[in-house]
Amino acid sequence: MALIGDRFSRILAAKAPSGKTLYYPLAAPQNEVYNPGRPACYDTKDLPMRTQESYWETIAELEKATTKKDQSDITRRTGVSRLPLCAASPAFLHPTFFPIDPFHLFYENCTAFLWDTMTAPKDSQDQIHFSKSAQMGALIPLAMETLPPSFCGPVRDVHLKRNSQFKIYEWMAVLHWYFIPIAIELALNSIVLSTFAQFVEIIDFAMTIKPRSEKDLEYLHDLITQFLTNYERLFVANDPAKLHHARLCIFQLIHVPIHIQWNGSIRLGSQATVERAIGEAAHKIRSKKAPFSNLESIIYRRELFKILILYYPDLLPASFKSSPKNSSKPMQAHRIAWTKLAADSTLSTDLDLLSLYIGLDIRQKSTKTTVLRWGKFRLPNGNVLQSSLSKEGMANGNLIFGHAWAFYTISTDSTSPPRTLAIYTPLISVTTTSRIPRGKWAVGQLAVVEVAKIRSLVGIWTGVNTKGVYILRKHPGLDYLATDERGVEAGDLVEDEDQDEN
Repeated sequence: MALIGDRFSRILAAKAPSGKTLYYPLAAPQNEVYNPGRPACYDTKDLPMRTQESYWETIAELEKATTKKDQSDITRRTGVSRLPLCAASPAFLHPTFFPIDPFHLFYENCTAFLWDTMTAPKDSQDQIHFSKSAQMGALIPLAMETLPPSFCGPVRDVHLKRNSQFKIYEWMAVLHWYFIPIAIELALNSIVLSTFAQFVEIIDFAMTIKPRSEKDLEYLHDLITQFLTNYERLFVANDPAKLHHARLCIFQLIHVPIHIQWNGSIRLGSQATVERAIGEAAHKIRSKKAPFSNLESIIYRRELFKILILYYPDLLPASFKSSPKNSSKPMQAHRIAWTKLAADSTLSTDLDLLSLYIGLDIRQKSTKTTVLRWGKFRLPNGNVLQSSLSKEGMANGNLIFGHAWAFYTISTDSTSPPRTLAIYTPLISVTTTSRIPRGKWAVGQLAVVEVAKIRSLVGIWTGVNTKGVYILRKHPGLDYLATDERGVEAGDLVEDEDQDEN
């Protein structure tokens, strides 16, 4: 096992009192006893990074080695085992050529490891930081009832199914939506919770597609350093016997800012895109005698087609052109029975609110007003609003969350465009705990909002103890997964056709 196992830096691994496994803390407990020669503490702003020059020097050493033992010693000392085939590429540059895969590192490695660290002690000396993991696991499948089905597929009980091929999108759901709200309700230790919230903020920051300045990346670097320090204080606790909690996957978070600087986005390192492209190409290969020549022809034709489309856009088949589906429109029409309105009916209340909002009594027959009622509304981004919405406040720019009850299209005359409005119940007393908005419904209170001001569809979860309503926003990582990779059934993405209700 290599003493330098990190692909991007040359920090020395640390040995535990027992066993040959190596770990990667910033500061190893009793370092002078178990790891003489290793710095007492690494400065995250001055890590010894790998370089192209040192890499080729190591390759030269490996080529000069005359025995397997010599090669093994070099590999153990440097972490470099051989020259990869891709080094023949003119683009090969070490260590930037092999980027971090965010989906595997963030979710399948770090999130899964953090869950195990907090809930499943490796031995009797480990402190169980979250003893209510069974309760949390049972609550997660129930919470799916108030999550929009277009977000992702069903999320299983993480306590029972953690070792049953728990999928990436399920770890995403645990990390971004459910762990913090449920942990708050189940009274998880506040220090552990705040440390986990730092980890969530790191992933949110890294996965969001947004231009980042040097100041932004410096903030992210400081946040990761703070998280690593707090993590080691909690789970290693200056005890050499707990060094197994300092896994390489946790340490590699420190390289996320530099990867964003190198590539513009950490998401470009995803293996999922490459694996998907390889799979699609493999399915098109028909030649058994010369599969690689066949693959070369497939790739050439595909790239040629892309170039032709740039010059002649009209050649693009109609099925590939942008669809008008992403235009906003109301859906699922409901007929308004004007002759049967009761003074205290829900519909009558809605009409009163709408009249007050637009400054015109829309129930007066003398006005040339057309009112249509709808059950759903599709936003320009493709999301369909059914029961939950968020809108941007006009006064202070803060987000206001609400539960939509109905949508109305009102035309006051033939010369003005119709106005589409929503009747909703606002979420009030909204506070933010560990970066998760939480509030309560304004029972009995209704308000009106222009649908054009609605920003996005959100999910909710109601706390089992506080009864607070937690807002679950669709996180950016989901958009990078194919439909089947996030467990969404085809029917969940098919928009409902407009239907008249008699």
